[in-house]
Amino acid sequence: MSTVVSVGWVLASDVWDRELLRAYEEARDLLLDVLRDQFPEFTWEVPLVEHRVYVPLGALDPLPLLELGAEEKIYRHWDYAIVIVSNELNPRHRIFTIGIPSSALEVAVVSTARLGRGEKLPERLAALILHMLGHLWGLDHAEEGPMRPPDIPEELRLALFPPEQQEEVRERLRDIADARLEEQARQWGKAFFYLRTFLLDPGSIWADIWSYAPWRMPIYLGRLTAAAAVSTVFLLMTAEAWEIGAHLPLGWVSVAALVAIVGASGVIFFGQNMGQITREIGLREQAARTHLVLFGTLLLGMASLWVFIYVLSLAVASVLPHSVFAAWAGLSPERLSIGRYAAFMATVGVIASALGGNLEEEEDIKSEILFDEET
Repeated sequence: MSTVVSVGWVLASDVWDRELLRAYEEARDLLLDVLRDQFPEFTWEVPLVEHRVYVPLGALDPLPLLELGAEEKIYRHWDYAIVIVSNELNPRHRIFTIGIPSSALEVAVVSTARLGRGEKLPERLAALILHMLGHLWGLDHAEEGPMRPPDIPEELRLALFPPEQQEEVRERLRDIADARLEEQARQWGKAFFYLRTFLLDPGSIWADIWSYAPWRMPIYLGRLTAAAAVSTVFLLMTAEAWEIGAHLPLGWVSVAALVAIVGASGVIFFGQNMGQITREIGLREQAARTHLVLFGTLLLGMASLWVFIYVLSLAVASVLPHSVFAAWAGLSPERLSIGRYAAFMATVGVIASALGGNLEEEEDIKSEILFDEET
């Protein structure tokens, strides 16, 4: 028995243009043909749901559209969801964007505003959605095939996945063959349910986390970075801080660093409502997987920030007079451990960054973590 893979389409614009609606139907047929041809061992379903909540005028924020797709995906038990709008999408880092995938949510939003009209529109839309699915399946950009970056929307054309990418997709799709955990007629505790969700496919969860490049998060989150920077500068020039940091046992510093990284990730995760991706009550494997990817991304981001502050503190303290710092710490220059103090500074900096992170606009921090790219 072949595995059923469902890629639900959500029509979110209140579009009644017959030509446009016909193009959407043709695009679904074209996409199905490609998927069935390249992956015949799977049974493909592309259901369409109309959720006409947006007027087809003006530009739309992609984040609510992605959250809408995630809710529909979980509610209707789809594997993936594509949200389609005829509006422009508001970009964050580009001049314009025609699509945004989120592998954490396993959802993508696409816009047909720049794909033109006429007989070429169905193929362009199908090609764009195939590119989005490639991102959801963990594929990187390539020189050929569907993962070629569509820099010019009018040049989008359907293409087949090369053999290497085809095999990567097969590996990813095989992981959804088993029944969802909530369908296994067992009573799961919440912690055990999340552990089981992670153990089902740790490779793809780590791959999604890594693809977000969480070490770049401080670059885009100014308030988070500012809070960490201010605390670091303050501690570097404070005698009391040197006295505390230089006398802390190494074991305490290590444990404090670990607790600070995990705690800071939790503060931002819950403070920014990242766990609220569906209104459904109860444990859902898809929602749990999304939570794990989001928390893992924050965790790796905070760990990277700790390492950055540690290295920076070590470098600055190394070039300044050790005798002054030793006097502040109440130790001889030979006994002064700059590395231990740098770890103390990094730990405090991460704690401060969590407070700064919760001063970020919720939409900003969610977008930076949830968006794979702006296509």
